[in-house]
Amino acid sequence: MTKAEGKIQAAGPGYCAAISGTMIRHFCARLEAEAKKAGGSLTAKDIQAIADRFLRDGERFQAVYQKSYDDCSRAREAMAWDQARRFPFDRILIKRFSHLFPARSGDEGASEGGVLSRRVIPGFNIVLNKMIGPYLYDQCQSKAQAIIDRHRDGPQVDWEGVYDDPEARSLANDVLIVVAHYFSNFDKRRDWFIDIVNANLAPAQPGAPDEQWQLTEPVFHALLKTLFAELKEGMASNPRQLRERYGDGTFETLRDIFARLDGTS
Repeated sequence: MTKAEGKIQAAGPGYCAAISGTMIRHFCARLEAEAKKAGGSLTAKDIQAIADRFLRDGERFQAVYQKSYDDCSRAREAMAWDQARRFPFDRILIKRFSHLFPARSGDEGASEGGVLSRRVIPGFNIVLNKMIGPYLYDQCQSKAQAIIDRHRDGPQVDWEGVYDDPEARSLANDVLIVVAHYFSNFDKRRDWFIDIVNANLAPAQPGAPDEQWQLTEPVFHALLKTLFAELKEGMASNPRQLRERYGDGTFETLRDIFARLDGTS
């Protein structure tokens, strides 16, 4: 377990315990005040009435609720950054479809809406690992980390430089070629992909817009189209180079996938 994981595991329950403790102390203070008014004792009926009034006064505690929510959000963000550090290749690959996420302050995302939820990320990482195998997966993490280190200035990383790095783009494309062969039986693998992702969605914030979100077939198609967009562009602009790098069989495999995604097959 990483330090960040330890912190968030402690912080999540810790924040809940903190706000519970705060509310209990407020309620006890109210009981003490009411007991003094009543001569030192309260009946069960009195306590129930005080509890009902206390719950109706919830707006008084909005600042407490907001602080707890903000603290939890910061802890979740810290966990997300730790995930990016431990799985740098996943971050490079996810960048290819990050514009499908809804807009979020300080992050990539669609200008409006977004068909994909960030809850997809854990399941996507699992699926990727299964498709390319743990050995290649670990190799990709090491290569991606070396690329990131070239774009690091102290604690700061030029992520746009990482994403545009020719080696990073080639690494992502090479891995997607392996993924492409995994989809030789397209329907079977599509259903498998969707099932794995939906079984491993990140927990949703209660009441969040994506609380009931699930990966569907149309969104899966949008995801794969975006992932393979650079390879598709290369197939159209320089098919000979693509054939020479990956072979005729792979070229035809890509053509079949694009036909399925475009609805022409």
